[in-house]
Amino acid sequence: MKRLLFLFLIILSTVSASAQETANARQAKRVFNTAWNHIYGKEGVRFHYKIDILHLYKEEGTSWNKGDKAKSEYKDSKMWNNGDVKYILREKKGIVEIHDPKVNKKNDKLQMFKFEPDSYNYSIAKDPDGLQVTLEAKPGAKVKMKKIIALLTPGNYYPKKLRIKVSIFWATISFSDFQAGNIDDSVFEFPKEKYSNYKIVDER
Repeated sequence: MKRLLFLFLIILSTVSASAQETANARQAKRVFNTAWNHIYGKEGVRFHYKIDILHLYKEEGTSWNKGDKAKSEYKDSKMWNNGDVKYILREKKGIVEIHDPKVNKKNDKLQMFKFEPDSYNYSIAKDPDGLQVTLEAKPGAKVKMKKIIALLTPGNYYPKKLRIKVSIFWATISFSDFQAGNIDDSVFEFPKEKYSNYKIVDER
């Protein structure tokens, strides 16, 4: 009888631990998806960012996102994407490139950060600087981002930092001046009159 009770307690503890892990994974996925939707959701967002890849490539700028619309300012370039047409301003070259935003470009850096939420196992833990959500690619998942470690602000889940393992190297994206909501669609329209003297290069 004692042996049966002992076995029962072992089984119960295993089931409880499994349920706890499942609850942790569910919470982690919900929290991370909330943070991701802050960046790419329909409510709109503006933030300052810094990208560091192996200390060999660094980029800093400001980005606006709202659904399939986007705007960014970085280095000597600016980009406007109203969902139908994407304009890239190259200030030093004095040109404006026109692209189809629905066509993926091989040289587009952000393609390596394409996110497929169901391809990962999730976990969440407290961190001295907020909440840490960790995503590990599931075995066999065909994703370029193999691991994501997200540091989020408790409560609103605004992203503070993302560490992303792409292939064998790590990229770090830091966020600041995060503003969610109240982003007008006019932000994403290219001001043609302002750059009428620039050469137009249509790459559609």
